[in-house]
Amino acid sequence: MSSNETTIRDSNFELLRIILISMIICLHYFKYGGALHTLTPSDSNYCFAYGLESLFIIAVDCFILITGYYQINGKFKFKKIIDLWAQVIFYSVTISSIFWFTGLESVNTSTILQAFFPVITGTYWFVTVYIVLYLFSPFINVAIQNINKKDHKKLILVSAVFFVILPSINFTYFTDDIGYSLYNFFFLYCVGAYIKKYDFPVKNLTYFLFGYLVCSFLVFSGVTFIRTFSGTPEYFFTDPWNYNFIFVELGAFCLFMVFKNIKIQSPTINFIATSVFGTYLISNHPFVLDVLYSGILHCADYYYSSLFVRHMLFSGLSVLVSCLIIDFFRQKLFLLLSKLIPKSMLFSFSKIFRNIFRDQKFD
Repeated sequence: MSSNETTIRDSNFELLRIILISMIICLHYFKYGGALHTLTPSDSNYCFAYGLESLFIIAVDCFILITGYYQINGKFKFKKIIDLWAQVIFYSVTISSIFWFTGLESVNTSTILQAFFPVITGTYWFVTVYIVLYLFSPFINVAIQNINKKDHKKLILVSAVFFVILPSINFTYFTDDIGYSLYNFFFLYCVGAYIKKYDFPVKNLTYFLFGYLVCSFLVFSGVTFIRTFSGTPEYFFTDPWNYNFIFVELGAFCLFMVFKNIKIQSPTINFIATSVFGTYLISNHPFVLDVLYSGILHCADYYYSSLFVRHMLFSGLSVLVSCLIIDFFRQKLFLLLSKLIPKSMLFSFSKIFRNIFRDQKFD
């Protein structure tokens, strides 16, 4: 999700990233607001909540497709690790401190460790897995760059069988992480790399848009089937909202292909997209999730209300805009601090990694 780059970014994918983080905020509204655990197929707001959940569940997978698409030809940048880590530590410690000093959360060994070591403790699971993937990316790239198109297809197929297809039919002997681990990220990285390396042809965007909608409908149908006939479906397929469920993966691929072939360039979009990662860190902090949707937005008051749709849209937009504004000032603060940190310090750390990855691409 990080986007602190000096090069000109492709606005089509920057727009996609903005849309994806908006989707994630909406997913959190439904999950932590309690709608998904409360609404049943007979409730009037069920189709809206479960339908959007099924449409938006592809967001995380799309982010990794974007990573594979760009990183296959990219350089391993130690500065990117530093930037990511700095942002994570900043928001983790700052938000935790606010909650501690206001008495909203208690101070104990567990919360202190999570605040000051968020990557290691998995405070943000996505960041933890993403950084591991990024550290492995030079080796993955070497492997991919040295195999032909046919073998690359085989790699994707084998990965799909063990990390996507089998888990989707509840055969979880190889992985039961529901798509939250390096296995799924590796698979998506390889797919994104394939699209970039061989310029996957697109004749009609409508087909991919339709494919995305069909996959979302199949996910919605699967979830509704499980909720209606509880106790039986798990013998046939796993939860359709898992990130490694086959139709979630296919839906992410289709939406990615739609935006890949939209050609736009907008400084405004690119500017807004620089705060996507910060928006994720703010809105996805465990303390924020515990309080925002239940204590501040009072989502439970709207489960059965005719205002449910309006409240969700207003809440999602408010969270998004607020986080973007906060991260804008965070960027200004980091810019000021960067002028005070000796470059020799960063160079020393970078030199260590350069020696470890001596034969890889670095910047």
